[in-house]
Amino acid sequence: MTAELPINQIIQGNCIEVMKEWPDESIDIIPTDPPYNISSQTKIVRSGGKFGRARTINLDFGAWDHGVIRPKDWVPLVVEKLKPCGVFVSLYDKRYISHLCDLLEECGMFVRHVAGWHKTNPAPQARKVKWQTALELFVIATKNKGTGHHYNYREGQHHDVITTPICQGNERLDHPTQKPEAFFEPIIRWWSYPNDLVVDPFVGVGTSCVVAKRLGRRFIGIDLNRNYVDMAIKRLGQVEWPLEVFA
Repeated sequence: MTAELPINQIIQGNCIEVMKEWPDESIDIIPTDPPYNISSQTKIVRSGGKFGRARTINLDFGAWDHGVIRPKDWVPLVVEKLKPCGVFVSLYDKRYISHLCDLLEECGMFVRHVAGWHKTNPAPQARKVKWQTALELFVIATKNKGTGHHYNYREGQHHDVITTPICQGNERLDHPTQKPEAFFEPIIRWWSYPNDLVVDPFVGVGTSCVVAKRLGRRFIGIDLNRNYVDMAIKRLGQVEWPLEVFA
């Protein structure tokens, strides 16, 4: 028995357990930022900042990034849930993103881009042994190999690079890898249509769903962490639907 989709909700749970009950071919776009499993015990303690000791950089992002889930555990499932016009977008560790591409192709997806997020304010290299890490990669793949997928060409041309600062200021919440709304905005604007269903299986504090709502897309977010779910729900309550949704 298939479960009814919890449209325009953020729910707490394991995305595999939740989504396996959903009907196949029911989702238009999946934009997500899953665990990379790259956490370490390393801490970089910096000194000499503008106002004395600078903030320590902690490379342990939390228990959720310690091998709890791998792409082969969830990617085949979400591909089944995508409509024939569906689009899959996911950040991943750039050392292993080719593995994600291979898995998507094994699942029948067509890789359109291995694109980049250029962070204009990356963490400094305090140890002075290499360049700053200012680039993260993400893959864009479609279920349709032709032109039947949802792509807003009327939005005009766009590079396969998104350039934004790391999430900061009033937008920043208590999440170690929170992505800025400006990252998800072009993805959802170009790779989905108004009223499409946007699903993020690793929604964190809700950024992808906030952008989806603002752009007039329906949404569902899933996360294991109750605190993140509560923050996402609160954020979404502060976002208005565009007027054309009710026209």
